[in-house]
Amino acid sequence: MNILVLGGLGFIGINLIKSLVQEHNVTVFDNKILQGYSNIKCYTGDFRKIKDYSSLFENIDVVYHLISTTIPNSDKNKINFDIETNLIPTVEMLNICVDKKVKKVIFTSSGGTIYGNSPKLNYEDDLVKPFCAYSINKYAIERYLDLFYRFYGVDYTVLRISNPYGKNHINKTQGIVNVLIDNIRQSKTIEIYGDGTIERDYIYIDDVVDALVMSLNNTQSKIFNISTGKGYSINQVVDILKKISKVYGYNFPEIKYCPARVFDIQKNCLDNSLAKKELGWRPKYNLEDGIKKILEEI
Repeated sequence: MNILVLGGLGFIGINLIKSLVQEHNVTVFDNKILQGYSNIKCYTGDFRKIKDYSSLFENIDVVYHLISTTIPNSDKNKINFDIETNLIPTVEMLNICVDKKVKKVIFTSSGGTIYGNSPKLNYEDDLVKPFCAYSINKYAIERYLDLFYRFYGVDYTVLRISNPYGKNHINKTQGIVNVLIDNIRQSKTIEIYGDGTIERDYIYIDDVVDALVMSLNNTQSKIFNISTGKGYSINQVVDILKKISKVYGYNFPEIKYCPARVFDIQKNCLDNSLAKKELGWRPKYNLEDGIKKILEEI
């Protein structure tokens, strides 16, 4: 296939293109420059000006839309920015897909924020409760994908990914598992917001990539949770890291508990049975195995 990866040099993207390039023709669009891949075409630009790069969509079979210019937070000043840099350019991109006859768009949504706080496992047909600009825009993009499918026949798959972690992690302020590992390696104080009981479903990046690649094939359902189906509190993650990091020769740093943040939901865990059934996908790594793999590859 001819595949275009938007945001191919981010955390998920860089892991994905390493897998895709083994069997497909891959083109990458990002705001950074790709290095070390002579067999991948890379174009650097601003997603807000995606119309200027419409020629990249010529003869493309599938577009992976991985771009996100923001992270979950409560900053009111980010609301307009989120719309202007994520939602509007995505609609422009979908119009290009229609014009260039792109067959399918695969979008990485946010299973970790789109459902809101929930004491139970979340299923794909549950009522969503996006609680910040980031998750509201993710859900809005999901709905526009469905609209363009119904109106223009552009197929799509949405992967609601829980909380990914693993190798090639770039953002040093988001992704608690990787942030904690970086702090341990640098003997830097670990800051935990709230009392550490916040619970999340952590998924290793290789499992995420497997789901993204499997989504190339048409499926009956359009939205899938990509998760382990098991939640861990931050305190439990810390306890696991204490045990494992010691084996790899690291001294565990000081822990500092800070005031809770208003945009952090208390509990979020996703059911993954639909992805197992229809994609033939299942996670290979539990949290301990994933952390060990990171430390082994450092």
